[in-house]
Amino acid sequence: MTRFERDLKDAREGNSIEVLAGRKAELDRLWKEGKACRNGFRRQCIAQEYTRLKAEYDKIDALF
Repeated sequence: MTRFERDLKDAREGNSIEVLAGRKAELDRLWKEGKACRNGFRRQCIAQEYTRLKAEYDKIDALF
């Protein structure tokens, strides 16, 4: 079971606020890390991860 599937299951069981808050904190951390990074390749990897996590966040948020 992936982290997304586990979070989606938890959100459906009624813990959506906690799941979304944790994911939002991670998105904020990645955003700051990407802005501070001077390595172009690393910044690109962070951007890809941010995009993937943002899409998952939006899917979980759309349920509620």
